[in-house]
Amino acid sequence: MINKINIYEQLTTLPYLPAYQQLIHGAIELDVFSNLENPITTKELSKKMSWDESNTFNLLKGLYSLGYLKRNGDTFCNMSETSKYLVKGKPAYMGSVLTFFCNNQGMSLGNVAQQVKEGPQERTQYSMDFAAYGDAMRDAQSGIRQYELLEILRSLPEYKSIHKILDLGCGAGCLGIAVVEDLENRTGTLFDQPSMKNLIEETVKLSGVQDRISVKTGDFLKDDIGDGYDLILCSSIMLFAIVDGANFFAKLKKSLNPGGIVVCINEGIEPDYSGPWDMILGYMAFNLQGMPMGVIKGQIADAAKAGGFHSVENHSVLLSTGMHDINILRSE
Repeated sequence: MINKINIYEQLTTLPYLPAYQQLIHGAIELDVFSNLENPITTKELSKKMSWDESNTFNLLKGLYSLGYLKRNGDTFCNMSETSKYLVKGKPAYMGSVLTFFCNNQGMSLGNVAQQVKEGPQERTQYSMDFAAYGDAMRDAQSGIRQYELLEILRSLPEYKSIHKILDLGCGAGCLGIAVVEDLENRTGTLFDQPSMKNLIEETVKLSGVQDRISVKTGDFLKDDIGDGYDLILCSSIMLFAIVDGANFFAKLKKSLNPGGIVVCINEGIEPDYSGPWDMILGYMAFNLQGMPMGVIKGQIADAAKAGGFHSVENHSVLLSTGMHDINILRSE
């Protein structure tokens, strides 16, 4: 965590951060870690992959210096965490998520000094048409994102009694599908904007769960979202939903079966903006452009209670996309 080191250490690290990102991004693109599950020499690896031997060695040296690899003489091999998070096909694979967010134009702040002096410039056209991301968005919701969500949900006492779920604002639909697939007798509804319908239906088809998943589209603040759910998943949608306050949560409560729960995963920014640093910086580009974004810690609990939920369990967790608040809403 960058804010856990002192200011001097942060500043001495700053010039090297672009090189760090580029090195890891390049290693992910090359899928080098999938080839380092067992000890291998530079010569063997470069020959196997038809890479330049000297630059293969430079890559491995860099990854070794950062602690991603272990070395024994001429051979290199993944560290255990490297294998867990950066080998394709592993349940907690992070490569696709990192690639998606590192390439996200919303992460670029632009000319900060100019914006501070002059105020918001002519708005940069940040694309909110998520359907346009297609395969990239599917990749970004797979692997580690599904793994983390299931870890959170499986820890809940209600989990095995959840038979019907709603993934509200589902994006490509991969998160809701993972929850449905986790138990044989579980079904679900994936809900998002009409423009997302083709992408979601394609994801369902690729997953082979057409008989257990339905797709519903509309504006979740205004339109019917269905009912009879044991779980409603709200992952990264509170940014858009919190504007409707108690009305939105009353709608969620009405859509639940008795004993049903709502799980919200969102930013949870401290009221004094002391953290989380990653969530504050993650929305900085939008804020500088005059588009205030970010859910403040406590907003969800207050609105949920006003909407009829009697119990709100909250805790903060470091996920692959940064530090988030997990809010578990119970109506009974």
